[in-house]
Amino acid sequence: MATLLSSNAKCKLKDLSPAARILTEEFYSHKTNFITFQLERLKTVLSLESTFPNKQNSMRIEYSGRSLQRMIVACNAKNGEVIGFAEIDARSLRNSNVADASSGDGASNDVLRSYMYNLAVDKKWKRKGIASALVKACEKFVSDMHDSCIEKRLYLRVRKSNHAAVALYEKLGYREMNPEIISLNKEDVNSGSLEDGELILFAKDLPVGAECMLN
Repeated sequence: MATLLSSNAKCKLKDLSPAARILTEEFYSHKTNFITFQLERLKTVLSLESTFPNKQNSMRIEYSGRSLQRMIVACNAKNGEVIGFAEIDARSLRNSNVADASSGDGASNDVLRSYMYNLAVDKKWKRKGIASALVKACEKFVSDMHDSCIEKRLYLRVRKSNHAAVALYEKLGYREMNPEIISLNKEDVNSGSLEDGELILFAKDLPVGAECMLN
């Protein structure tokens, strides 16, 4: 039996090392050997530590004094072992250098959008509902923690050829979205991907959707 650590399943600093192993196995195991796997795992640990939500980091987006980023873990209920991981973060259109055409003076207002990424489950625990639980925890964070003037829509990228993942997200209510609707293109969607193959953009509207322009 597995369960989330708590209602928010908030990741702790000590969880980053096992989370890095799971992520490295998910994204790099098919193109690494024993030595390069350890190097990729170390790089992943350092990357997670550099963006850990509780660390003081002026680059993290906050709203009303609250972080709009969360690392979420799923743990074995018997021994607390980390068996799944996901991240949720609010990202700004300003980071994509997209100007808001509605701004008469040419200034770029900010629309914050929530993205789920780095979703991975330990290979021994796949097909046991862990991924679905992590997705739902991410959705709960967006619904509960984001103010009513933050867009209540959750975005993610998924490899088009990963039929199992596509089926899972569709079952959970996600639908493919044309990236041009949110001023992106296919190159933006595939930028910085760790996965081979074309990625597509999925999105799901959560309850009480609303959008706010933050100056």
